[in-house]
Amino acid sequence: MSQARITADFLRSLEELDASAGAGLPADVREMVRLRCSYINGCSFSVRLHSDALAALGARVDLVSALARPVKLMRDDLVTPAQAAALRFAEILTDYPRGLEIEARDEAGKFFTAKQLGALVEVVAVINAWNRITRGSE
Repeated sequence: MSQARITADFLRSLEELDASAGAGLPADVREMVRLRCSYINGCSFSVRLHSDALAALGARVDLVSALARPVKLMRDDLVTPAQAAALRFAEILTDYPRGLEIEARDEAGKFFTAKQLGALVEVVAVINAWNRITRGSE
């Protein structure tokens, strides 16, 4: 079977979308979400990319490593309650067959405005698209 080829126009459009996704969120939250979703999706390319990006933002090595596991299993001292809520919401959106857990969205809503929650949804949607393109094109 031959490799899937994605058109350059589509990739450019996704790059533009990616550049604007998550406006209004702290850079570390965006990268943590991108990395956690990439782990869930099994996209090794994106795991490397976003691990490096998070490290460049000054994240501790143990945090970068911990994002391979569900946020519920992380040590409490690794993330703030707001970061944990964002990550849990991202996990639910990425592992969608379970359905949206309203509690995860409501918990994130305690720390983020409605606009920022929308930004989280954007980041999750775009990284999941990138992960699927990368995995589908391998």
